[in-house]
Amino acid sequence: MTAPHDDLIRAFIAEGREELPDRAFDAVRGEIHRTRQRVVIGPWREPQMSNLAKVALAAAAVVAVLFGASRLLPSASGPGAIQPSPTPSQTATPTDTAAPSVTIISTGQICDGRDRTGPMEPGMYSALQSATRSVPYTVEVPAGWNLLGGCDIGKYPGEGGAPSQGEVLFSIWDVTHIFSDACGCDESTNVISTGSTAAQLTDALRSQLGHEASATTDVEVDGFAALRTTLTIAPEVDPSTCTNGYIRLWPAAGPDFQGGFCCSPKNSVVDLRIADVNGQRVVVLTEHQPDTSAQDLDELKAIVDSISFDATAASPAP
Repeated sequence: MTAPHDDLIRAFIAEGREELPDRAFDAVRGEIHRTRQRVVIGPWREPQMSNLAKVALAAAAVVAVLFGASRLLPSASGPGAIQPSPTPSQTATPTDTAAPSVTIISTGQICDGRDRTGPMEPGMYSALQSATRSVPYTVEVPAGWNLLGGCDIGKYPGEGGAPSQGEVLFSIWDVTHIFSDACGCDESTNVISTGSTAAQLTDALRSQLGHEASATTDVEVDGFAALRTTLTIAPEVDPSTCTNGYIRLWPAAGPDFQGGFCCSPKNSVVDLRIADVNGQRVVVLTEHQPDTSAQDLDELKAIVDSISFDATAASPAP
Protein backbone atom coordinates (compact mmCIF):
# COMPACT_ATOMS: atom_id res chain seq x y z
CA MET A 1 0.00 0.00 0.00
CA THR A 2 1.34 3.40 -0.93
CA ALA A 3 1.57 5.95 1.90
CA PRO A 4 -0.16 9.32 1.21
CA HIS A 5 3.08 11.28 1.58
CA ASP A 6 4.78 9.01 -1.02
CA ASP A 7 2.13 10.06 -3.55
CA LEU A 8 2.82 13.69 -2.68
CA ILE A 9 6.53 13.28 -3.26
CA ARG A 10 6.06 11.56 -6.61
CA ALA A 11 3.60 14.24 -7.75
CA PHE A 12 6.04 16.93 -6.74
CA ILE A 13 8.91 15.36 -8.71
CA ALA A 14 6.71 14.66 -11.77
CA GLU A 15 5.89 18.35 -12.04
CA GLY A 16 9.59 19.06 -12.56
CA ARG A 17 9.49 22.05 -10.23
CA GLU A 18 12.81 23.54 -9.21
CA GLU A 19 11.66 25.27 -6.01
CA LEU A 20 9.52 24.34 -3.09
CA PRO A 21 6.30 26.29 -2.48
CA ASP A 22 6.79 29.01 0.12
CA ARG A 23 4.72 27.16 2.74
CA ALA A 24 6.72 23.98 2.27
CA PHE A 25 9.99 25.92 2.35
CA ASP A 26 8.95 27.55 5.64
CA ALA A 27 7.90 24.20 7.06
CA VAL A 28 11.20 22.55 6.16
CA ARG A 29 13.20 25.42 7.61
CA GLY A 30 11.13 25.28 10.82
CA GLU A 31 11.61 21.53 11.14
CA ILE A 32 15.38 21.80 10.80
CA HIS A 33 15.49 24.73 13.23
CA ARG A 34 13.71 22.59 15.84
CA THR A 35 16.12 19.68 15.31
CA ARG A 36 19.51 21.17 16.09
CA GLN A 37 21.50 17.99 15.55
CA ARG A 38 20.71 18.01 11.84
CA VAL A 39 23.34 19.62 9.64
CA VAL A 40 22.32 21.49 6.51
CA ILE A 41 25.04 22.36 4.01
CA GLY A 42 24.62 24.64 1.01
CA PRO A 43 21.94 27.07 -0.11
CA TRP A 44 18.24 26.27 0.10
CA ARG A 45 17.63 26.92 -3.59
CA GLU A 46 19.96 25.97 -6.46
CA PRO A 47 19.64 26.48 -10.24
CA GLN A 48 19.42 22.69 -10.75
CA MET A 49 18.31 20.25 -8.11
CA SER A 50 18.72 16.50 -8.31
CA ASN A 51 15.74 14.20 -7.91
CA LEU A 52 17.27 12.85 -4.70
CA ALA A 53 17.44 16.34 -3.23
CA LYS A 54 13.83 16.96 -4.30
CA VAL A 55 12.73 13.78 -2.56
CA ALA A 56 14.51 14.72 0.67
CA LEU A 57 13.13 18.25 0.81
CA ALA A 58 9.63 17.24 -0.22
CA ALA A 59 9.56 14.48 2.39
CA ALA A 60 10.64 16.88 5.11
CA ALA A 61 8.01 19.38 3.96
CA VAL A 62 5.24 16.78 4.08
CA VAL A 63 6.29 15.62 7.54
CA ALA A 64 6.37 19.17 8.83
CA VAL A 65 2.97 20.05 7.35
CA LEU A 66 1.37 16.90 8.69
CA PHE A 67 2.85 17.49 12.12
CA GLY A 68 1.48 21.01 12.22
CA ALA A 69 -1.96 19.95 10.97
CA SER A 70 -2.25 17.16 13.53
CA ARG A 71 -2.07 19.73 16.29
CA LEU A 72 -5.31 21.29 15.02
CA LEU A 73 -7.43 18.18 14.49
CA PRO A 74 -9.51 16.32 17.11
CA SER A 75 -7.83 13.40 18.84
CA ALA A 76 -8.27 10.01 17.13
CA SER A 77 -9.84 8.67 20.31
CA GLY A 78 -12.06 11.63 21.07
CA PRO A 79 -15.66 12.30 20.04
CA GLY A 80 -16.04 13.44 16.45
CA ALA A 81 -12.51 12.31 15.68
CA ILE A 82 -11.41 12.15 12.07
CA GLN A 83 -8.29 10.69 10.53
CA PRO A 84 -6.31 13.26 8.52
CA SER A 85 -6.12 12.34 4.84
CA PRO A 86 -3.85 14.90 3.19
CA THR A 87 -4.00 15.52 -0.53
CA PRO A 88 -1.62 17.47 -2.78
CA SER A 89 -3.88 20.51 -2.47
CA GLN A 90 -4.18 20.40 1.32
CA THR A 91 -2.95 23.51 3.10
CA ALA A 92 -1.81 23.58 6.72
CA THR A 93 -3.74 25.99 8.90
CA PRO A 94 -1.41 28.69 10.23
CA THR A 95 -0.90 28.72 13.98
CA ASP A 96 0.22 31.46 16.33
CA THR A 97 3.91 31.47 17.14
CA ALA A 98 4.53 30.64 20.80
CA ALA A 99 5.96 33.47 22.87
CA PRO A 100 9.65 33.00 23.71
CA SER A 101 10.27 31.58 27.17
CA VAL A 102 11.77 33.81 29.83
CA THR A 103 14.46 32.45 32.12
CA ILE A 104 13.69 33.16 35.77
CA ILE A 105 16.78 33.69 37.94
CA SER A 106 16.48 31.57 41.08
CA THR A 107 17.80 32.66 44.45
CA GLY A 108 21.43 31.75 45.11
CA GLN A 109 24.71 32.82 43.58
CA ILE A 110 25.03 35.69 41.08
CA CYS A 111 28.04 37.43 39.50
CA ASP A 112 28.88 34.29 37.53
CA GLY A 113 28.51 35.52 33.97
CA ARG A 114 27.67 38.65 32.00
CA ASP A 115 25.24 36.75 29.81
CA ARG A 116 23.03 35.68 32.73
CA THR A 117 20.04 37.99 32.74
CA GLY A 118 16.35 37.80 33.53
CA PRO A 119 13.66 38.40 36.15
CA MET A 120 14.73 37.46 39.67
CA GLU A 121 12.74 35.51 42.19
CA PRO A 122 12.38 37.54 45.38
CA GLY A 123 14.82 36.34 48.03
CA MET A 124 18.47 36.19 49.05
CA TYR A 125 21.33 36.27 46.54
CA SER A 126 25.06 35.92 47.15
CA ALA A 127 28.33 36.90 45.47
CA LEU A 128 31.53 34.99 46.14
CA GLN A 129 34.99 36.44 46.59
CA SER A 130 36.95 36.84 43.35
CA ALA A 131 39.90 38.68 41.84
CA THR A 132 37.69 41.72 41.34
CA ARG A 133 35.51 41.30 44.43
CA SER A 134 37.46 41.47 47.65
CA VAL A 135 34.55 40.89 50.03
CA PRO A 136 31.74 38.32 49.49
CA TYR A 137 28.23 39.47 50.32
CA THR A 138 24.55 38.56 50.35
CA VAL A 139 21.66 40.82 49.48
CA GLU A 140 17.86 40.47 49.52
CA VAL A 141 16.01 41.33 46.31
CA PRO A 142 12.28 42.19 46.29
CA ALA A 143 9.81 41.13 43.62
CA GLY A 144 9.91 42.84 40.24
CA TRP A 145 13.69 43.23 39.89
CA ASN A 146 16.00 41.82 37.21
CA LEU A 147 19.53 40.50 36.99
CA LEU A 148 21.13 42.61 34.26
CA GLY A 149 24.26 40.51 33.79
CA GLY A 150 27.08 39.91 36.23
CA CYS A 151 26.17 41.50 39.56
CA ASP A 152 23.91 44.34 38.38
CA ILE A 153 20.37 44.28 39.76
CA GLY A 154 17.83 46.72 38.42
CA LYS A 155 14.48 47.75 37.03
CA TYR A 156 13.45 49.09 33.62
CA PRO A 157 16.61 48.39 31.61
CA GLY A 158 16.70 49.70 28.08
CA GLU A 159 16.57 47.59 24.95
CA GLY A 160 19.34 45.04 24.77
CA GLY A 161 20.36 45.70 28.38
CA ALA A 162 21.43 49.28 27.66
CA PRO A 163 20.57 51.85 30.33
CA SER A 164 17.29 53.73 29.97
CA GLN A 165 16.08 57.06 31.27
CA GLY A 166 13.93 55.25 33.84
CA GLU A 167 16.41 52.64 35.01
CA VAL A 168 16.97 51.94 38.71
CA LEU A 169 20.19 50.09 39.50
CA PHE A 170 22.10 48.42 42.34
CA SER A 171 25.63 47.00 42.18
CA ILE A 172 28.78 46.53 44.29
CA TRP A 173 32.28 47.35 43.06
CA ASP A 174 35.97 47.03 43.83
CA VAL A 175 37.39 50.30 42.45
CA THR A 176 41.15 50.83 42.10
CA HIS A 177 41.24 53.59 39.43
CA ILE A 178 38.90 56.20 38.02
CA PHE A 179 38.88 58.47 34.98
CA SER A 180 39.67 62.09 35.85
CA ASP A 181 36.97 63.13 33.34
CA ALA A 182 33.93 60.85 33.17
CA CYS A 183 33.07 62.23 29.73
CA GLY A 184 36.60 62.29 28.33
CA CYS A 185 37.51 58.82 29.57
CA ASP A 186 40.68 58.29 27.58
CA GLU A 187 42.37 55.10 28.74
CA SER A 188 45.93 56.27 28.04
CA THR A 189 45.98 59.72 29.66
CA ASN A 190 42.91 60.05 31.83
CA VAL A 191 43.32 57.33 34.48
CA ILE A 192 44.28 57.99 38.09
CA SER A 193 44.91 55.64 41.00
CA THR A 194 42.60 56.07 43.99
CA GLY A 195 44.69 54.66 46.84
CA SER A 196 43.13 52.19 49.24
CA THR A 197 40.92 54.13 51.65
CA ALA A 198 37.33 55.30 51.40
CA ALA A 199 38.44 58.92 51.84
CA GLN A 200 40.93 58.74 48.96
CA LEU A 201 38.36 57.35 46.54
CA THR A 202 35.69 59.80 47.70
CA ASP A 203 37.98 62.78 47.18
CA ALA A 204 38.99 61.55 43.73
CA LEU A 205 35.37 61.09 42.66
CA ARG A 206 34.37 64.50 43.98
CA SER A 207 37.09 66.01 41.78
CA GLN A 208 36.09 64.00 38.71
CA LEU A 209 34.70 66.04 35.81
CA GLY A 210 31.39 65.24 34.14
CA HIS A 211 29.07 65.32 37.13
CA GLU A 212 28.05 67.39 40.14
CA ALA A 213 29.08 65.94 43.53
CA SER A 214 27.18 66.39 46.77
CA ALA A 215 28.68 66.92 50.20
CA THR A 216 30.07 63.76 51.84
CA THR A 217 28.38 62.28 54.89
CA ASP A 218 29.33 59.54 57.35
CA VAL A 219 27.08 56.47 57.19
CA GLU A 220 27.23 52.74 57.89
CA VAL A 221 26.73 49.74 55.62
CA ASP A 222 26.10 46.47 57.46
CA GLY A 223 27.63 48.08 60.54
CA PHE A 224 30.85 49.13 58.78
CA ALA A 225 31.85 52.80 58.54
CA ALA A 226 31.31 54.32 55.11
CA LEU A 227 31.38 57.67 53.29
CA ARG A 228 28.35 58.59 51.20
CA THR A 229 28.42 60.89 48.17
CA THR A 230 25.98 61.38 45.31
CA LEU A 231 27.06 62.23 41.78
CA THR A 232 24.50 63.79 39.46
CA ILE A 233 25.41 63.57 35.79
CA ALA A 234 25.74 67.22 34.76
CA PRO A 235 22.70 68.41 32.74
CA GLU A 236 24.95 70.24 30.31
CA VAL A 237 26.88 67.04 29.48
CA ASP A 238 25.67 65.27 26.34
CA PRO A 239 26.84 61.64 26.65
CA SER A 240 26.86 61.28 22.86
CA THR A 241 29.74 63.77 22.72
CA CYS A 242 31.84 61.84 25.27
CA THR A 243 34.58 59.34 24.53
CA ASN A 244 32.95 56.32 22.86
CA GLY A 245 29.59 58.03 23.31
CA TYR A 246 28.99 57.51 27.04
CA ILE A 247 29.76 58.65 30.57
CA ARG A 248 32.23 56.29 32.28
CA LEU A 249 33.17 56.71 35.94
CA TRP A 250 35.81 53.98 36.31
CA PRO A 251 37.32 50.88 34.68
CA ALA A 252 37.19 47.49 36.36
CA ALA A 253 39.70 46.85 39.13
CA GLY A 254 43.30 46.63 38.04
CA PRO A 255 42.63 48.71 35.96
CA ASP A 256 40.89 46.46 33.45
CA PHE A 257 39.57 48.59 30.62
CA GLN A 258 37.35 45.79 29.33
CA GLY A 259 34.95 46.48 32.19
CA GLY A 260 33.90 49.17 34.60
CA PHE A 261 30.90 51.37 35.33
CA CYS A 262 29.56 53.47 32.50
CA CYS A 263 26.69 54.70 30.44
CA SER A 264 24.59 56.66 32.95
CA PRO A 265 21.86 58.70 31.20
CA LYS A 266 21.87 62.49 31.57
CA ASN A 267 20.60 63.71 34.99
CA SER A 268 21.10 60.27 36.57
CA VAL A 269 21.85 60.28 40.29
CA VAL A 270 24.64 57.87 41.24
CA ASP A 271 24.59 57.31 45.00
CA LEU A 272 27.86 55.88 46.38
CA ARG A 273 28.48 54.39 49.81
CA ILE A 274 32.20 53.61 50.11
CA ALA A 275 32.77 51.29 53.05
CA ASP A 276 35.82 49.94 54.85
CA VAL A 277 35.21 46.25 55.56
CA ASN A 278 38.09 44.99 57.71
CA GLY A 279 40.59 46.99 55.68
CA GLN A 280 39.01 46.24 52.29
CA ARG A 281 37.32 49.07 50.40
CA VAL A 282 33.90 48.24 48.99
CA VAL A 283 31.80 50.55 46.82
CA VAL A 284 28.02 50.15 47.07
CA LEU A 285 26.42 51.88 44.09
CA THR A 286 22.80 52.73 43.41
CA GLU A 287 21.50 54.77 40.51
CA HIS A 288 18.12 56.36 39.92
CA GLN A 289 16.54 59.08 37.80
CA PRO A 290 14.90 62.38 38.78
CA ASP A 291 11.43 60.90 38.20
CA THR A 292 12.03 57.56 39.95
CA SER A 293 8.95 56.66 42.02
CA ALA A 294 8.94 56.70 45.81
CA GLN A 295 8.20 52.95 45.80
CA ASP A 296 11.26 52.18 43.67
CA LEU A 297 13.43 54.37 45.88
CA ASP A 298 12.13 52.54 48.96
CA GLU A 299 12.92 49.18 47.34
CA LEU A 300 16.38 50.41 46.39
CA LYS A 301 17.02 51.49 49.99
CA ALA A 302 15.75 48.13 51.26
CA ILE A 303 18.25 46.30 49.04
CA VAL A 304 21.12 48.41 50.41
CA ASP A 305 19.92 47.90 53.98
CA SER A 306 19.85 44.12 53.42
CA ILE A 307 23.54 43.84 52.50
CA SER A 308 25.51 41.43 54.64
CA PHE A 309 29.28 41.29 54.09
CA ASP A 310 31.28 38.17 54.85
CA ALA A 311 33.83 40.03 56.92
CA THR A 312 35.74 36.82 57.74
CA ALA A 313 36.84 36.62 54.10
CA ALA A 314 38.12 40.20 54.08
CA SER A 315 41.69 40.92 55.02
CA PRO A 316 43.55 44.21 55.36
CA ALA A 317 44.79 45.65 52.10
CA PRO A 318 48.59 45.57 51.74
